[in-house]
Amino acid sequence: MGLYVQSLDSLPKDQHRDYYIYLLDYGWDEPLGEALFKNVGRMAEIAEQSNAVVIHSSNRVHFADQVLSWHHVNGDNAEQLLPAILITNRNPHVFRECYSEITGPVEQGLKLVLIPLRKFCKTTTEVAALIERLFADIQTGKELAAFRIGKKVRKGARAMADALVLEPSQKDKSVTLEEIVEFIKGTTKTSGHTTLLPKTVHPIHFEDFSGQQFEWLTFAYLQKIKQWDSLQWLGQTGYDKGRDIWGVFGKETYCYQCANFQKLTAKKATDDIDKLHKQGKLPDYFIVVSGGTVTPKTRDSIVNYGVSKGFRNVEVWSGRELEEKLRVSAPNILQRFIEGQAFPENKAVDTVQRDEEITHQLFECFDRPAFTTHFRQEVNIPDFEKAITDTIEVLNTGVHRLRDGTLIRRISSRHSVSDNTLKNKLAELARQVTGLRDTFVQLKRAKEIRPCGCDQDDCPVWFFTDDAAEQMDGLRRNIFKQLREIHPNFNLKFN
Repeated sequence: MGLYVQSLDSLPKDQHRDYYIYLLDYGWDEPLGEALFKNVGRMAEIAEQSNAVVIHSSNRVHFADQVLSWHHVNGDNAEQLLPAILITNRNPHVFRECYSEITGPVEQGLKLVLIPLRKFCKTTTEVAALIERLFADIQTGKELAAFRIGKKVRKGARAMADALVLEPSQKDKSVTLEEIVEFIKGTTKTSGHTTLLPKTVHPIHFEDFSGQQFEWLTFAYLQKIKQWDSLQWLGQTGYDKGRDIWGVFGKETYCYQCANFQKLTAKKATDDIDKLHKQGKLPDYFIVVSGGTVTPKTRDSIVNYGVSKGFRNVEVWSGRELEEKLRVSAPNILQRFIEGQAFPENKAVDTVQRDEEITHQLFECFDRPAFTTHFRQEVNIPDFEKAITDTIEVLNTGVHRLRDGTLIRRISSRHSVSDNTLKNKLAELARQVTGLRDTFVQLKRAKEIRPCGCDQDDCPVWFFTDDAAEQMDGLRRNIFKQLREIHPNFNLKFN
């Protein structure tokens, strides 16, 4: 199941507003949600007086996507957030009526502000009062007296969009409508001008590393970027003689000198060059790795001095240059040294195992008569339709139910798979199962599948044409083929 939004078609596509207000509920008969629905008219009436719009109609529209669905809202548990009022910059025409979760890119700059009614209201009367207060505050365009920011969510990990979750206000901590609008627009005001809100990635503080830790980090990085014939970390002993790290690749030698100074001096590097020159150990490549800044003058001095001593290739890396090399070529090294993950390299193996486990659980849901019985032998057509719909729900949401709707378990959905190739194959599988259900519905509308006409709800007698039976069996054979493409050992077949 997806969420139910109170309509999407009441606003022309070319009409823009600063923000849109949606009413989100489960679509179930539930007191708070019903109270929200009954107050739509009043909300829309007040919204007309501001540059907002309340999306509503007499029919609830069923939809789901990566950001909003019945079981999650922007990565958070929907049961804790719904029913809710949503203020957002998402135009209603981005939504599509859909009964299975839509994949694809989430629009850039999407912002969400959620007001979960359960945090504010215990009765339907309180819902009505809350709505009056909210829209009275919106009408004035000033302080939203009943609300404060309870949680800020930044896009990333499970969250698909930046979001604010509001909660009941405390004294002197109310949020203003202006703050909400600025957040939704992704802007802030400075001296009368509007500027984009920056998202800053903080630099790595190499100065927090000891000299030996910095050498270790550099050694770990170097191991990742080449299949060395040999690579030795000599500096860990303290008697490196100008060779912190010495590597051989092909017929060429590499010497790395680590200098974790906030500001590299030329003397540090030239002293090491002198040590190597005195021993007659001139590498093909001499690289100085700094943890701090390197001025152009210092860089030129080191390179020129090395060349004057007979070194063929001399390089100098600043701390920021090293950081970018790490981010591009060895991000798991950063996870280990910066984030403290002991064995991030093993996560690839863990991910494969987890993907296999998810796939196995999803495949178990196909071991049912709705997929393994020839259509001519189906004994209960309504149960067949319900089983197909339940399988779509399992694939898209991970919710596994009995025919009567009883929840059996929650498993990971196809969207939880990490491998993109496998994820695409599961998406195709979901499309095929949805196509099976849609074909069934079309055949019923065309009267190629029809009940006997006795008007008894539990009547097992249905009639169908030969063409209908062949279509339904053919679609399920294609589903089995797709299952075997994902997992060659899949062995279900028609009984």
